[in-house]
Amino acid sequence: MPAVPTASGRLFPHPRTTLAWTLVAAACAVVSVILPVAGIGLVIVLAIAVAVRNIPLMRMAAPVVAATAVAAVAGPNLALPQAPWLFLFRILIVLVGLVAVAWLILGRPIRIPGPVALPGQLLVVWFGWSVLSIGWAGDVVAAARWSLFLAMMGGLALAIPLVFGTRRRAIRLLYVLLITFVVVGLTSAAEIVLGIRLPTSRLAGKSAETAFGATSVFRNENNLATYLTLTLPYFLVLPVVFGDIRLRVLGISGSGIALVALLFTGSKANLIAMALILVGLMLFLGTDLRMRGRVLSAVLVVVAAVALVVPAVQGSGVVKLPERAVTKFDFSLLAAQRDAGTGSGAVRSSLLTDGLDLVGETGGIGVGAGNAESSVRSLAEFPGVANMHNWWLEVLVDGGLIALALYVCFFVHLLTRQLRVARRTADPFVRYMALSGALALTGFIAGSLGPSTVIHFAPMWITFGLGMLALVLGHRAAQAGGRLP
Repeated sequence: MPAVPTASGRLFPHPRTTLAWTLVAAACAVVSVILPVAGIGLVIVLAIAVAVRNIPLMRMAAPVVAATAVAAVAGPNLALPQAPWLFLFRILIVLVGLVAVAWLILGRPIRIPGPVALPGQLLVVWFGWSVLSIGWAGDVVAAARWSLFLAMMGGLALAIPLVFGTRRRAIRLLYVLLITFVVVGLTSAAEIVLGIRLPTSRLAGKSAETAFGATSVFRNENNLATYLTLTLPYFLVLPVVFGDIRLRVLGISGSGIALVALLFTGSKANLIAMALILVGLMLFLGTDLRMRGRVLSAVLVVVAAVALVVPAVQGSGVVKLPERAVTKFDFSLLAAQRDAGTGSGAVRSSLLTDGLDLVGETGGIGVGAGNAESSVRSLAEFPGVANMHNWWLEVLVDGGLIALALYVCFFVHLLTRQLRVARRTADPFVRYMALSGALALTGFIAGSLGPSTVIHFAPMWITFGLGMLALVLGHRAAQAGGRLP
């Protein structure tokens, strides 16, 4: 059998390469003897390194990361019945991590675009602080689990701008996310119209009188509502930025579907998020001289959204909501519950007070990653609900002032830089990505108060990834003279 030359033209690998692989193999053997599990892990990484050594990274990474994002949204719906904890997402995100490690072992660089450097560093430092907090956490397992979630979801967010940093790849990712939204919308419609729910829904098996809401692929209504308000700007901005009638129809249709589904979640926090998005859109267009010509389109979109939502939450209008849904949107009910010491209003008020007290008792360093729940349960006056139901408060209670500062810096950086890109870029697609991402984060200020926790809430991390992607696209457009190639 004739020998096959290597890519460099050599008949055999370079002696240094041979020596390196020999040392690595020896290290694997030693580790396998001392720590068999770690040794198996190293062997898997090396096997992946051999398998991917001749495959271009982007050709391999783009479909895998896109599939990982979709699997993250689907969550436990794509788990093995025999192992409900083994989500497809968890398998794929580990695979992505192993491929990245194998790629680095091969000496191949993973280039970090300049705009991703600072937010990436903030995420890494936040993760490091989270791991460090395991040292003083009362529940070590919960702390390690929370830190692992932060690593997995933060890795997904960072992978998006690294892999989809061109116009063509970014558009393909948006198509994938659009198909995901269609599936979520159809599942919501099946719940609302037919009463068909997925087994993972908390409303599965309950009567229509007590379970009117939609949860779609998520466990509860609040998670679906937050997903919808994170997605809504990417539809609202389409008819504002683009003149193509097809994109305008898509934007209006998608916005309508998102708003109707939102109404059937009964989420007050995300109703506020929707209002923030609409106000933010008008403020941006009203203060951007280059976009003044699009103000009329924006006004029509905003008026249509308000005309659809406001009458519905009052019990009238085109969308007829059940009486229980109308009652859930009554904001005065929260104040009444707080004063009476009962219901959601009282619980959230107690959680806020207890959470701030816990931060004070720890001297501002927090109770440790993932330990907010166990700390609340151990209180003498347990409010009945352990989770913070407030992402900002959860970050503060778990990681203290340092974690909150890191998250706020990350969030504000993404928000302000996307607004800057949206104002300065000459490329309509870049403007669309940046403005949509900025509005999504604006709404998320309130939307993050809906779910019980969002540390493993994939839509938030995907939105962060899309925000960093918008910064990368803006940077590349500027380098190319104003427009993406």
